[in-house]
Amino acid sequence: MIRINLLPVKEAQRALGRRQQMSMALLSVTVALLVMVIPYMLQGRKLGELDRDIGQLQAEIATYNAQAREVRDLERKRIELNAKLQVIEDLKHRRVGPVRVLEDLGGATPQKLWLVNFTEVGAQATITGMALDNQTIATFMRQLQTSKYFYEVDLVETAQSEPQRGAPGSDTNTAFKKFIIKARLDYLGLGGKPAEVPTQAAAAGKTGA
Repeated sequence: MIRINLLPVKEAQRALGRRQQMSMALLSVTVALLVMVIPYMLQGRKLGELDRDIGQLQAEIATYNAQAREVRDLERKRIELNAKLQVIEDLKHRRVGPVRVLEDLGGATPQKLWLVNFTEVGAQATITGMALDNQTIATFMRQLQTSKYFYEVDLVETAQSEPQRGAPGSDTNTAFKKFIIKARLDYLGLGGKPAEVPTQAAAAGKTGA
């Protein structure tokens, strides 16, 4: 009778089964690792791209901020230049203003009115004179008010003088109307209106905010 020893075969089958189990376990671990590692790698790559995009955006923002500062500086310098030009223009007007004031004062004086005194303190003028009648004084005030160098023209006082020699060339004695008129002076020729001031400062302030 022939006897066959099957123990090595069974042992080989068991060994094969263990190897298969180990291979499956290793495969499962590998798949699990891939499932965890691949998304992590993809996410890291995406984060790297986002970091690069953020860096580019920050560089662009820094460039725009520098340009905005330059624009604000130019706007501020332009406003300062306009203010200086306005001061120079005001000085020019003030230099010729007194001459224009006297010209307008003489031009507004009617024939039957004589100026006795003209004083000015703090842009407040006081005009003293004599006229033949109240109507002549009223005409003088109306004509003075048309000047852009006089405003707020006001009759302060009128009085009847004692009869005295009349106008030049007349031998008759005449009672004159004495008067005192006060008026505000504007050597810039703006009629008392404020000078225009550049208004771009507010916009520049908003830009700088």
